[in-house]
Amino acid sequence: MARPRCAICGAPAVVYLRYARMALCREHFREHLLRRVEGVLTRAGLLRRGARIVAAVSGGKDSSTLLDLLAELSRSYGLQVYPLHIDLGIGEYSAHLRRAVERLVSRLGLPLILVEVRRVLRGDGVPEFARRAGRPTCSVCGMVKRYVMNAAAEALGADAIATGHNADDAIAYIVKAFIGQDEEQMAKWLPYTPPSGGAVARVRPLYEVYERYALLYAIVNRIPFTHEECPYRARNSMEDTIKEMFNRLEEQHPGLKIGFLRRFSKKRSAEGVPGPVNRCRICGAPSQGEVCSFCRLTERVYGEPLGPEMRRAVAEAVEKALGVSSGSGRGRASAPPQGSS
Repeated sequence: MARPRCAICGAPAVVYLRYARMALCREHFREHLLRRVEGVLTRAGLLRRGARIVAAVSGGKDSSTLLDLLAELSRSYGLQVYPLHIDLGIGEYSAHLRRAVERLVSRLGLPLILVEVRRVLRGDGVPEFARRAGRPTCSVCGMVKRYVMNAAAEALGADAIATGHNADDAIAYIVKAFIGQDEEQMAKWLPYTPPSGGAVARVRPLYEVYERYALLYAIVNRIPFTHEECPYRARNSMEDTIKEMFNRLEEQHPGLKIGFLRRFSKKRSAEGVPGPVNRCRICGAPSQGEVCSFCRLTERVYGEPLGPEMRRAVAEAVEKALGVSSGSGRGRASAPPQGSS
């Protein structure tokens, strides 16, 4: 049986996009995903010279694919892209993720902002912190990551934080929120969430990229990433069930997932989504109450709020990555030019 040929140039194809009814070679598959990411950034007002984007990179397939695509766009449009990796202190799993990220940023020639939570949490990783707090590991992990991402973006004066959530992730969280009738959570799962109450804007450039294609992109372009799953990840979760259901529907109705997300984002607006309304009186981070959740929980576990210390550690990581002084870490740090790699 003859190997499929690219619908654009006739070269051997690496993928057949059922929703688009066309096969693509490696180069045109890359261009296809670049156009998806470009579309999200354009609608968010971020595809412009000098726009500063903090790219949260875990070391998994999605965020690694995202960083590679953003690096390409930085060369074309003059974006300033800053990879942020949070070492959560989860044993060998975190070590493998960190090595993958370090290889990737070295290949792309980008400065890595590396934040190690053990430096602040008195030698504890997220699992130990969660056990001491008597809270689920995933809940504490999410809280820590949100805190660090926003602190890094504030230190850089970034326009947005980019995360590697793909189309399948977005659908799973939207449907889960709908089942629970959580309107606030549903409204957050848009391609772009504007800044609110001191929280830096979020953008999800892979919003229309299926998980399987993010994986394939990483494989065919030999992007460093780890296949391992977090040892604390819940198995047979509601999100997994929703993804499986939509994958079956997609097989029968190609393009259903993209259509769902486009209709959802068209009819929904992130305006009016409740955001932080205060600044933590201890560390200055955006907070719903007088004290942010990070300071409140660390004070209960360690006897003192560690928000100020974490923000200092993040500011130092930004300074180290840029090779310049960011002052207090609360404003726009100077940065070397990108796009020459």
